[in-house]
Amino acid sequence: MILTTERLCLRPMLQSDAPALFAIFSDAEAMRFWPRPAVTRLAVVEEMVREQIAADDLCRYWTVWRQGDAIGSCDLSFINRAEGHAETGFLFRRDQWGRGYAGEAMAAVAAHALGALGLALLTASTHAQNARARRVLERLGFSLERIVPDHAPMPGVRMDCALYALRRQASIAQKGA
Repeated sequence: MILTTERLCLRPMLQSDAPALFAIFSDAEAMRFWPRPAVTRLAVVEEMVREQIAADDLCRYWTVWRQGDAIGSCDLSFINRAEGHAETGFLFRRDQWGRGYAGEAMAAVAAHALGALGLALLTASTHAQNARARRVLERLGFSLERIVPDHAPMPGVRMDCALYALRRQASIAQKGA
């Protein structure tokens, strides 16, 4: 499903997006708060994209486009329709930070998840020191659930993690305010 906003088009990720996404995943500053280091080989991103496309029933990945330029990615992961929840996340090219694109794209993803998909809960996690990501989530109505000290998001990686949640009722109430 293609999602559109006033300035952006979120298109389901394609294998041909890998080179544009490599520009993001290879940027050490963009990856600073991720649980993995910057990627140094395009082949790694190509494999990541293949895996993400293959996970279609469990996850949805979008490449974010602005005027023909791939500027980021957003996702819904671990979609559990039976229990009504999913995880969400985003990553944008550094030269696009501070322009409101992450919030705009994530608002579209959240509206899709809590609307068309009928989910009741979205969760997101970020490095506790990632103030930019935390502000994006908070502006969208996500509430901080807790800080998990010394969290292990993957083997061999430890970080303090901020866990956020957005519930459908809170989202609806915010729109009505």
